[in-house]
Amino acid sequence: MPLTAVQIEQLYLFTRQHYVEWYDLQAELVDHLANAIETQWQENPKLTFDEALDIEFKKFGVFGFMDVVEKRQVVLSKKYNRLVWQHFRDFFGVPKIVLTIALTMILFSIFKISQNNEWVFMGLYIILIGFTFYGLIKNRIVRKQKEKTNQKKWLFEEIINQYGNLSGAIILPLNVFI
Repeated sequence: MPLTAVQIEQLYLFTRQHYVEWYDLQAELVDHLANAIETQWQENPKLTFDEALDIEFKKFGVFGFMDVVEKRQVVLSKKYNRLVWQHFRDFFGVPKIVLTIALTMILFSIFKISQNNEWVFMGLYIILIGFTFYGLIKNRIVRKQKEKTNQKKWLFEEIINQYGNLSGAIILPLNVFI
């Protein structure tokens, strides 16, 4: 007997209550639990949904979902990191590299021609610092709004945000020392 939509929602709630915060990991666990509960019902149709869920959850051991979540998180993080880097490589093709080099040469020429380099550098640093802090604050606000509205948290989204936050933090020290 297949699970109903209400029971599947109960499984999602159950995984959230057991500290599985990312929706993509929840979906995998819910799929596993649903298949296992349906298998148990085929063997013993008298079991209730809650009894079958308890039996299946006990199979995960003392720490519950934590071991499975850690392993799946590592696997999914590697997969998502590869996806991000693939998009990065696709974005920076030959035309973008040529354009970046050309804009760098133009900026270098402007610095070389201008007499008051300190003010230009200070302005660029202030803008760079401002964008970095703006991104960090914006990500925190969005994260808090999602928590308030109980929106789904995605591991992939979190990895993308980490790259966005790190880019400013990595670039800034390099520019300060040059």
